[in-house]
Amino acid sequence: MADEGDWPSPTVSPGSLWATTYFEPRLPKMIKGDRPVSLQDDEILLPDSVPGGSLRHLYGKTVMFGYTHINGKYQGSYRTIPLKVVGIYDNSVPDKDGENPSYVSENTMDALFDGNVQESYTFAYVQVDSGDNVPLVQKKLAAMGFGVAGAAGQQDVTGILAALMSIGRFMFPIVLVCSLVFGLFLSVIWMKQRKRSLALLRCLGYTAGQLSALALVQVVQLVVAAGIAGIILGAGFSLLLAHSVDSGDLLNLTNLDSVVFDPVLALEMLAITVAGAVIGALPLSVRIAHTQPDELMRG
Repeated sequence: MADEGDWPSPTVSPGSLWATTYFEPRLPKMIKGDRPVSLQDDEILLPDSVPGGSLRHLYGKTVMFGYTHINGKYQGSYRTIPLKVVGIYDNSVPDKDGENPSYVSENTMDALFDGNVQESYTFAYVQVDSGDNVPLVQKKLAAMGFGVAGAAGQQDVTGILAALMSIGRFMFPIVLVCSLVFGLFLSVIWMKQRKRSLALLRCLGYTAGQLSALALVQVVQLVVAAGIAGIILGAGFSLLLAHSVDSGDLLNLTNLDSVVFDPVLALEMLAITVAGAVIGALPLSVRIAHTQPDELMRG
């Protein structure tokens, strides 16, 4: 930056802010300003963190940027260009563009090189008009000898996480099987420890059906208590995860609204768990409830 008054620290240079052509899907989370679809020729996006501090104070300002104009082989001159800072992005996680890149339009890049943009590139981005064409384009580029990798941006990552979240609705069969086993386990623990009490209740006139209902009520209470505790812990973890993402502490993702607690899904899971636990506990509770009191006392 040509004007030292724009530096975050009067004694520490912010270093080189390498100009890079703006490619929207690759940009990390914005700290100030909205993520633009494209940049105008007089605009620039700056990183937040540089040596000496933060550049947030430059948001919305027009700043003079100095660069070396190539006059010839091994020859150059210092020039400046005015650019308006339209956004500050989070550069806490360095990407392929380097540690402190600044983003400008293609026309601005051409102007910096007087239209003679260098022909050597370490990597390039290819944008297709439809996602259906991605495999074909990748195959053709690979056949030409290029190393091909998907340029999945932050929005794509959050979409993947949202898809993973929706998989929970396909977990019902697994949850049901686990709850059946859980209900059987609870019935074994609860019934076998209370055989003598059940025998006494039989002697006092309780029917086998009443004892079975009592056992199932106890199992349901345990399952509901465990389910509510799991929902609270899960919701707390999801909110913590979403907060970490929103504050930029986790991979600089833009948002994770889909990860936040889903009450409908939680109630569905709880209902499936209770139903499975009752079914799993039913055989043993019925068998013990129909057992004669003297046999229960001996057990």
